Parts: sequence; C-alpha cells; structure tokens
Amino acid sequence: MNTGLTFFLVITLFCFAADALECYVCSSSSSNTVCNQKTQNCSGSDDTCMTTVTHVVGIQSIQKACSLSVPCMTAAANSISFVIGGNTVTCCTTDLCNVNGFAITRLNVLLLVLPAALLVMSFGTS
Repeated sequence: MNTGLTFFLVITLFCFAADALECYVCSSSSSNTVCNQKTQNCSGSDDTCMTTVTHVVGIQSIQKACSLSVPCMTAAANSISFVIGGNTVTCCTTDLCNVNGFAITRLNVLLLVLPAALLVMSFGTS
C-alpha cells in the first residue's frame, strides 16, 4: 500500500513540475541576445512571462521575468511611450514566449518617430 501511494505521489509531483511555465529572465540588459541566454521555470503561482523595456533618448534597458497575470496586465495597460522615452510592458503565457519583446519595442519607437519626423519636415518646408 505504501509503495503504491509513494509511486502515485512521485508521478503527481512530476506532472505538476512539467506544467511549470518557462520564461526568459534577465535584468537591466541592453541586448535582447544577452537577455535570452537565461531561462527559468516559474513558480507554481506565476503564470505569465513579463517583458519590460524602458527607453530614454535612445538608451534602452530590458527586463524579463516570471509574473502573475494580473500585475503584468496592469503594468502593460499603464505602459507609456514617447519619442524621447517610455516604458513598455508585454505579457505572454506560453513557454519561452518572451523571446523578442525588445525587437517589438524598437519597431514601436520607429513607428512613433517616423510620423513626428514627417510632421517636422512638413512644417520646415512651408
């Protein structure tokens, strides 16, 4: 009886361990390549991979971590982005899904800067 119970507990623990979300993790990295060198199996309560990219006048810093979904979604909803700086948070829920948060933010900054540059150029020619 004890052997069967022990076997059941070991199998149950193995199944729960296999379900842990895996995220890329880093703190204050300026390169997504460097940031994607370390992964972490999230704790049982963490169900989201969170990527935070902060940029100020062309200097960018990226952080990736395991998180709970509600704080991540709240941070993402409060993201701000201006031409000279900002803070962008993205959340995802599959293994290693936060691989390219940095590239997405660079594209967003480019899309913000391009219309501003066109606007300045149009006023400059008048």
